[in-house]
Amino acid sequence: MNTNHADIDPYTPSTGYYECVSCTYREHRTDSPGTCPHCGDTVRNIAVSRE
Repeated sequence: MNTNHADIDPYTPSTGYYECVSCTYREHRTDSPGTCPHCGDTVRNIAVSRE
């Protein structure tokens, strides 16, 4: 059986998933928002490459 891995894990390196370190708000963007739009704290890119 052939499995298309993109169906299982649609990760692409140009896609960023950002999460606030305080309130855990998440946002899907192509560029960093800099700070959380909800509480103003630091956000981090939680997208990781997978091999």
